[in-house]
Amino acid sequence: MPACAARLALTLVAACVGLAQPAQAEGRADWRGYSWQRFDITTCQSLKTDLVCPPYHQKWDWKRNQWVDLSLVIDAAAGQVQLTQQLTNRDPHDDDDVCVTLLLLDAAGRTILAYHQNWHSLPGTVMQDDFTLRSGHLADAVSVHIGSRQCRQGSHQDDAVYAGVLARIRP
Repeated sequence: MPACAARLALTLVAACVGLAQPAQAEGRADWRGYSWQRFDITTCQSLKTDLVCPPYHQKWDWKRNQWVDLSLVIDAAAGQVQLTQQLTNRDPHDDDDVCVTLLLLDAAGRTILAYHQNWHSLPGTVMQDDFTLRSGHLADAVSVHIGSRQCRQGSHQDDAVYAGVLARIRP
């Protein structure tokens, strides 16, 4: 195949992929290019009425000293999740957009709760915030998926995927 024809074929494939509807799968299959950690709810430790889940600690840029940390406490009776997210950028010269996604799935693999945040991390900084997430279906959660990545296309890179995921979550 001549080089010109091969480039045209690649361009057409890329265009078709780019036009595909976002968020057609369940769970982390919707999210491309993330570094994922998955654990079962049963690995979360009981503390009174709460479940304290294993922490997430992952680099967002594999070649730099830049970290995403999440802690997660589930209160199924109250229908809420307490989430603490921290970005630690130990690189004094590199700033990035960082996408972080949290998904809770039921036994059928359906997403019952989704959280997505894109923060801009400045060189040499630590950012942290707490979030309260709510769902009437937390008792159905069997697994947690947490993923992060550097969003090289900017601060709204996965907004359409997130909107599609949210639209499919049952009320």
